Amino acid sequence: MMRADQHVDQNQPTEKKKKVERDPEKAWKNNPNPWQKWDQSSTTLSKSNYIKEPDWSRYSTNHKKMKWWHRFTLKLLIAVALFLSVWTMFQSDQKWAQQGQAAVRRVLTEELNFTAVATWYNENFTGSPSLLPSFSQQREEMIKVDAPVQSLVVSPLEEGSLISTFAELLNGVELAAPALSPVRAMENGRIILVSEEQATIIIQHANKRISIYTGIGAEVRVNDWVEAGEMIGSLPASQSGSHSLLYFAIKEDDKYIDPLDVISID
Repeated sequence: MMRADQHVDQNQPTEKKKKVERDPEKAWKNNPNPWQKWDQSSTTLSKSNYIKEPDWSRYSTNHKKMKWWHRFTLKLLIAVALFLSVWTMFQSDQKWAQQGQAAVRRVLTEELNFTAVATWYNENFTGSPSLLPSFSQQREEMIKVDAPVQSLVVSPLEEGSLISTFAELLNGVELAAPALSPVRAMENGRIILVSEEQATIIIQHANKRISIYTGIGAEVRVNDWVEAGEMIGSLPASQSGSHSLLYFAIKEDDKYIDPLDVISID
């Protein structure tokens, strides 16, 4: 029997437990649920509250290797099957085998009829394939897109003679031709100025180029479009009745250039 002084109250611990300070950082790292309070987590994780993240990188690498191996195996099997089929066909003397042998020899020895293929392609897809330029038999329709477009440039006076050079005038040349000779546009462009007082016509061309004609009777109006060689006016009548002068100049990017570098004058 136990004495009264030996009675132990089961509700009281035999030893006083020590209060352990929890490390918040350690509890956070060990807690699989970040939203759970750190003081509610356990330092020892069980399978019920922890799931290990799979190694997806290893799975992805293995999956790619398996996928590549499956494709390679499939292609190899198809190649072997085709080889065996052709080999078997050439070993047979049957009629169907002889027809197949002839077809294989024709494919291996004859050139492909690109014209027939191009015709079929045009009928079904409208136009020759850009990756096979040899399909197109119409060479005149082919355009070299990387080359600059060369426009027609003509002399303003067909029978003009050089009187004053660019080195002398520094802003143009003077040409002489029989009186009333037609003056023609140097290049395709738009009329931007017609001055009857100064007897001047100015034409705006492409590439920031303009041409200037002075000493001319105009037969065009502002905003008219003219083509290279088209008549824009004529030289006035001369007092001597023989020749008249035309001042002709070309500017590019607001700078005068020598017209003889652009046109040819005999």
